[in-house]
Amino acid sequence: MTAAMTSLAPSLRKDVVLECRVCGFEEPTRFVTRCPRCAGATDVLYDLSRATVRDDPNPLIRWFDLLPFADAEQLYWMGDGDTPLVHARELGARAGLTQLYLKDETANPSRSAKDRMASVAVSFLAQRGVREFVVSSTGNSSTSMGLSVSRVPEITLHIFCGADFLDRVNVPDTRNVSVYCTDTDFVGAAKAAARFAADNGLPFEGGFFNPGRREGLKLAYLEAFDQLAPREPDVVVQAISSGMGVYGAYKGVMEYRAMGRLRGLPRIVCAQQQRCAPMYRAFHDDAETIRPEHIEKKPRGVAKAILRGDPTDSYPFMRSVVLDTAGTFEAVSDDEIHAAQHQARELEGLDMCLSSSVALASTLKLARTGWIRPDEVVLVNITGADRPPVPPTNITRVTS
Repeated sequence: MTAAMTSLAPSLRKDVVLECRVCGFEEPTRFVTRCPRCAGATDVLYDLSRATVRDDPNPLIRWFDLLPFADAEQLYWMGDGDTPLVHARELGARAGLTQLYLKDETANPSRSAKDRMASVAVSFLAQRGVREFVVSSTGNSSTSMGLSVSRVPEITLHIFCGADFLDRVNVPDTRNVSVYCTDTDFVGAAKAAARFAADNGLPFEGGFFNPGRREGLKLAYLEAFDQLAPREPDVVVQAISSGMGVYGAYKGVMEYRAMGRLRGLPRIVCAQQQRCAPMYRAFHDDAETIRPEHIEKKPRGVAKAILRGDPTDSYPFMRSVVLDTAGTFEAVSDDEIHAAQHQARELEGLDMCLSSSVALASTLKLARTGWIRPDEVVLVNITGADRPPVPPTNITRVTS
C-alpha cells in the first residue's frame, strides 16, 4: 500500500476546527500553529458523542473520528501502526512489577513512533492546503516526514538540522525533499528553518505547536489502550523533548474516557536524562515556567533525540498534564539509561534507542523508590530503535 493510498474506507467527512486553548479563537480551514489573535496554542476538538473506533487496518480510518481530517479522500498513510504490546514478564519480575507493558513502536517502518506523526501531520497539512513546508528536528521527526513526503510528489519538504544531528536524518534523495545542514546546534537549526520559511513565504510547521503532530503521536496510546483492554494503565511513562507524545497521550486518555473506552486516569510520567533535564528541574523547583537557571545552553547527553535544552514554550503544557494526572517528572543517569537498554535486550529481546531507555530507566527507578507499586499496570512507550547512520548525500550547507 503506497503513502497516497488508504484502505477501502467509507465516505467519511466531518468538520474540523482548530481552537485556541487560551482565547477560544477558531480557525476552520487554514493551517496555523499559534492563534493569530493571542499566539496561544491551537488544538482540535471532536464531537465525542458521535465518535467511534472503526474496524479497519488503516489507523487513519480506524480513528478517523479522533483525527484532524475533514474527509478520508486525501490521506497519506506510511503503513505505520499495529505495533506489539509486550508484557515484559522477565524484566518486570526483575523490577518487582507484575504488570509491566512495553509499547514497541520500533515495529513502525522507520523504527520510530514518529511515523505515526508523519502520516497524520502530512495528511492534515495537505487537507489544509499546504503543499510545501519546512521542518526542523533532532532526526526522528524529520526522517519520518521525509519518508512520507518522498512518496507524495505533489508535496515539497525542506528539512533543517544541526551538524551534530545530520547522521540521524535518514531520508531518500528525491526531488521533493531537501536537506539543509547548519553549522549550529538544534536551536540554531530551528531558527535557520524559521528564517528560510519566512523568506520564502512557506509555513514552518511548528513542532509541538503543530496539532497534527500531537494528534498522530496519540495513536500509539489509543492502540495500546485497546490492546490492554479490559485492563487499564495506572501509570504511563514516556521520554520527552518538547512533550508532543505525552500531550497526545493525555488528550487520547481524555477522549477515550469521554467515549467510555477508559474509566480511570493514569498517572503520567515525563522522563528525561539527568544531563539535559530542564523540565525535571523546573517541576521539582515548583516552577510554573522555565527559568534561566533551568535552561541547558549547550545540551549534552547520551540520548540525542531528546536533547532540548530550552523547552520554555511547551513546559507549561507538560506541567499541567503531570499535575492533572498526579504524575511526575523523573530524570536518570547515563549508567541507568544504558542498564535499562541492556536489560530490555537481554530479558525481552527488545532493541530500543537510548531515548526509549530513558523512559524504561525512569520506570525502574520509580519502582525502586515505591512511587510505582508492584501490582500497578504500567505502560511504557518504547518510541523507537537506533537506526544505522545513513545521512542523505544531497545536502545544502547553511552557515549561521
